[in-house]
Amino acid sequence: MPNPKEQSQAQEQEEGSGKKSKLKLIILVVLIVALGGGGFFGYKKFFGKKSEEVAEEQKPTIPQTVTYQLDTFLVNLADPGGKRYLKLTMELELDNSKVIDEITKENFKIRDTILLILSSKEFDDISTVGGKLALKKEIMAKLNGMLHTGKVLNIYFTEFLVQ
Repeated sequence: MPNPKEQSQAQEQEEGSGKKSKLKLIILVVLIVALGGGGFFGYKKFFGKKSEEVAEEQKPTIPQTVTYQLDTFLVNLADPGGKRYLKLTMELELDNSKVIDEITKENFKIRDTILLILSSKEFDDISTVGGKLALKKEIMAKLNGMLHTGKVLNIYFTEFLVQ
């Protein structure tokens, strides 16, 4: 039979080694968490994009356009008998604000050009959606040929009445 002193020493060694293994386990867990956290922050610092850069990349570039509304046009159509007329109001989408000054200065030439185009059309030419789109393209091409400080990007018909 083992002596009582030897038994108490054996128990103390078992308890001491149990405490040491728990302490080693706790230190190991803390070390793993610290390394993981350090790795995460290191990755974010060196490889992650800054939030400002990400925000700038996500912003779509919106072209700065301006619009200009022309006075209403009232013209007789080129139909046989000349009994139909067109009442048209349009707004021009322009690529910059300098074009507005040019349009204002050359308004009489621009209106004359548009009046000639409109009065050359027959009802059948402009009664369909395709005809209206073709009319927009024709007017836009003529105006862009006249303008020097910018160009017309689009034309919007805000009033279109044929009677």
